[in-house]
Amino acid sequence: MKGLVGLVQILIVIALLYPVYYIWDTSRVEAFCNLIKPGMSTKELQRLAETKHISLHIPNSNETGQWMTSVDSSASIDRFACVISGAVDKIASARLLEEE
Repeated sequence: MKGLVGLVQILIVIALLYPVYYIWDTSRVEAFCNLIKPGMSTKELQRLAETKHISLHIPNSNETGQWMTSVDSSASIDRFACVISGAVDKIASARLLEEE
């Protein structure tokens, strides 16, 4: 019985902390996405990601020189991400993607 009570207490704590984590993580991704401007170089983007402690992988360009990557919120059950696209070494766009 004590084990069940302990488990319920842990679940209550998680249920109380998850909304705070969700708001913090999605706000962090949104703020990062708002700082990205078209025309930035990929090196500037990488430096921005490092200063904001965002894990970012910029893929190699394909045959047409275009690429796409995303920064996903780890707290979101649905998909909440900043989708970044570019050509060669320049940023073309960054937009928030919210799937429900």
